[in-house]
Amino acid sequence: MNHQQLVPIDGAALRVLRNRRQLRQADVAALAGIDTSYLCMLETGRRSRASHAVACRIAAAMTVPLASIIKENHQDVA
Repeated sequence: MNHQQLVPIDGAALRVLRNRRQLRQADVAALAGIDTSYLCMLETGRRSRASHAVACRIAAAMTVPLASIIKENHQDVA
């Protein structure tokens, strides 16, 4: 997969997993190398996609599988 390809993020799952691990948005964002505001937008659905590379870094920052923060039922719009 191209690391610049956009993948659909499940913002609700992202927030639940982060909270279960008792991590602050600022901590996850810093570990993933992104702005806290961008992570917040992903969690709240104001942004629904992230690059594959960013999604991987977010998952790694929370020590969860990438698949756990990706929306399963999505349709690519051409």
